[in-house]
Amino acid sequence: MDPPLLPNPSGDGLKFYRRRGPAKNPKDEGNAAGTGDAMDDEIEHELLSEAETAWAQHEWSIQHVLFPSMRLFLKPPTSMATNGTFVQVASLEKLYKTFERC
Repeated sequence: MDPPLLPNPSGDGLKFYRRRGPAKNPKDEGNAAGTGDAMDDEIEHELLSEAETAWAQHEWSIQHVLFPSMRLFLKPPTSMATNGTFVQVASLEKLYKTFERC
C-alpha cells in the first residue's frame, strides 16, 4: 500500500507547509507581542522538499509509465469514438498522404 500523498507544494498547497505557532492564549497577548508573526511566515523546508520530491516522482511516473501504457493497451470501443468521448487527433495514413504531396 502506498503512503498518503502530500499536498501539492505549489500554488494553494503551499499553505499546508507553514509552521504553526503555539496555541495563543488571550491572556498572554501583551507578553509575547510580535513573536507569533515570525513563526507564521516560516515554511517547514524539510517537509516541503520531501513533498516536492514525492510530487516529482508522481509526475514522472504518470508521464513515463501511465501515459505510454494507456497509449499501447487502451482499446476504447467504437461507440466512444463516435459519441465524442475520444477524439483522434491525427492518423498516420493521412499524415503520409499529406507529406507525399510536399
